[in-house]
Amino acid sequence: MGWKEESVKWPLGKPGGILLTMLLLPGVLAIFVQIPGCNFLPSNEWISKAALPTLAVSVVSAALSFWLILKSSREIVGVRKGFGLIIAPIAGYFFGKHLVIIAVPMLFAFIAGHRVELSFTVVDAHEWGSKKCRSPVQVEGVPMLFDEICRVPENIRRELGPGQRIAVSGRGTSRGVFVESLRRVD
Repeated sequence: MGWKEESVKWPLGKPGGILLTMLLLPGVLAIFVQIPGCNFLPSNEWISKAALPTLAVSVVSAALSFWLILKSSREIVGVRKGFGLIIAPIAGYFFGKHLVIIAVPMLFAFIAGHRVELSFTVVDAHEWGSKKCRSPVQVEGVPMLFDEICRVPENIRRELGPGQRIAVSGRGTSRGVFVESLRRVD
């Protein structure tokens, strides 16, 4: 009458789990920092310089996600496993990209940041926004979810249009900035 319990063995072992957690933590924290409206913008210079490392980390992350689903879900079969094998590499790819493009410069800005001013190009400054991001200004070249500056005063938004340059000031480095203010660059 006893139940036979089988534990699912973690395919990477304990050191692999610790390493994976250390890699996931900055990316997850970067998302949670953005939720309350602490605007962080990675610089366009960083995005272009980090293109090759971003691709490498994204591909490795996608492959690791695929491998983890393949190895750890023996009890999951059929459509659910197939769905996981399709979604996991896509999610892993975007997480790896997010880790290099957003989390790394965010950590640099948080730890070693100072007052900086970076310039960006406006895509849109006249949309209504959402409950999480009121009166946004959307900028060019920054990954989705991190491409908006929230709570920009209406008098500044009125002056902005697509293609115009803005200077964003705040705590950061040449890799990115936590937005405190912005101004139109003539």
